[in-house]
Amino acid sequence: MSEEKIETTIRSFVEAFAKRDVEKTLSFLSEDATWVAPEARFVGKDEIRRFLTWNATRVQELSFTDAGFGIMVQGNKAVYEYMLRGTSGGLRWEVPAVCVYEFSGDRIQHHRVYYDRLVVAKQAAKGWIPKRVVNAVVKGWEKGLR
Repeated sequence: MSEEKIETTIRSFVEAFAKRDVEKTLSFLSEDATWVAPEARFVGKDEIRRFLTWNATRVQELSFTDAGFGIMVQGNKAVYEYMLRGTSGGLRWEVPAVCVYEFSGDRIQHHRVYYDRLVVAKQAAKGWIPKRVVNAVVKGWEKGLR
């Protein structure tokens, strides 16, 4: 598949995912695809369907905006750098993210997404106890950095 076609496929895949269209999102994947996310690793369309369905119930709104270099394709591999924005439980959040794709023919064989869930937690924490817990974790990790 051409590099231009890969970029178009990724954009269509992301659009389906943002619309929370589980079956359309799955249509871009090979039968034995792997999806690696901060939550876990999912193998095959059945496991990925369960993840996408779960995710759609947790995240009501989702959008992707190109950031950095956007989509870069080389051969059958691509990297997409973007800003991920969403609403979960009525709370708005945003986080920089990167996806890595490997294609087999015209389907996505491997999809890996990287983002910092702690950044989302910091934005979503409401009330003094949740904020203190999240901030304590962040301060512990950043100790000596500043």
